[in-house]
Amino acid sequence: MYRYFMPAYRISLFAGIALVTACAHARVGTGVSGAGAREAPDESCLLSTGSVSGRVATITIGLTDAVDPRHAPLPRNDAERLVFRHLYETPLRLDCDGHAHAELAGSWVKDDAGRRWTIHLRDGAQFWDGAPVTARDIVFGRSGVGYTLGALEARVVTMTLAKSQDDVPPVLGDPALAVVKPAPDSSWPIGTGPYWATSATTTAQEIRAHSSRGDTLLFKVAASGDARDLLDAGVDLLVTRDRALRDYAATLQNFTVVALPWDRTYVFVSGDAGAARFDAGGLEQAVHAEARRAEGDFWWRDLRACGIARDTAPPAPTSKRILYSRGDQTARELAGRLAALTHAVATGRAPDDFSAALAGGKEWGYVVPLPRVTADACRSARDLLPTWPAAFTALVDTRPTAIVRRGVARWTVDQDGTVHLAP
Repeated sequence: MYRYFMPAYRISLFAGIALVTACAHARVGTGVSGAGAREAPDESCLLSTGSVSGRVATITIGLTDAVDPRHAPLPRNDAERLVFRHLYETPLRLDCDGHAHAELAGSWVKDDAGRRWTIHLRDGAQFWDGAPVTARDIVFGRSGVGYTLGALEARVVTMTLAKSQDDVPPVLGDPALAVVKPAPDSSWPIGTGPYWATSATTTAQEIRAHSSRGDTLLFKVAASGDARDLLDAGVDLLVTRDRALRDYAATLQNFTVVALPWDRTYVFVSGDAGAARFDAGGLEQAVHAEARRAEGDFWWRDLRACGIARDTAPPAPTSKRILYSRGDQTARELAGRLAALTHAVATGRAPDDFSAALAGGKEWGYVVPLPRVTADACRSARDLLPTWPAAFTALVDTRPTAIVRRGVARWTVDQDGTVHLAP
């Protein structure tokens, strides 16, 4: 798989591949309770980078996309996913093996044969401004399909499920349940995570996030658009989907290159079932990302339990166009290849314009990236899929690569493939 890498790196790379093989088959943990604040990460989910002598004052993380604080806490690209994960917390976190770890929740208990779960907030949970986190902060406006939330006491949350569940509900780790509140003097919503950022610590090219311990995370966007400049400048972590950048990193000393879980599936969406009659084989060769032919039991195949109505057909397209989100290189490459196969025209749209066009359903087809794993399939369907009857054709799976400087910090991987500092 990594035949292009330099021989000196093969041992660490094979170790990384073994790690993500386990991560790719995620499951939900079987424990019925959790205890303590911020548990140590599961060793199987750590990105091994050798011994770490201690926490350094500033850790630098490279970003290949821009970050918009207005999207927090729900990320729209890989860079936002990485940044928001360090700033905002959900009740619990699912590691790469699907095991639940305490985050805002200090402990949880199953009742009524798994139909009701009682979550106790961790001691000392508070917002960046020092205000304590209460059960109402988690509950207010947060119930979804198949579950309801209630504030039993000031620091006790109840989750009642429509269907009993033996394992702790994974929806408690959904980014939509991350606790935030508006900040009057900042573009960043106030969160509860170990690091905080404000408009004063943010520029177009970098974000400085500070912790109460006194250390800093410095997120840097490649000023030239070429992420190799970030590696040459000495970042401590860079997550990329570009195979060429991955191969370049493998030639550098003091870096470990680790493949992360397959986390994204690109699908072709069309209101015309006949539009999907093409051979999707070989599309993985048409993109710069590490890709494979899409495979798996996809969560969007059956959404009847979500109650999403798709009984209104979109209007007939007036032209044979395939739309994609302009900032997504893989979507652009796939749309171009599909256009060549189907004699269509590939057209890019700004992200918000693309979302509006997909909702309207007036075009012949769309290339849409979907997460392979989601904590709340109904929310993901509502946010990412059209409401009109659509035909879905899975094209390719992609996964990112973590480029890690050895000996600086311990990094861990979540179920959705997000890399972040280990507790």
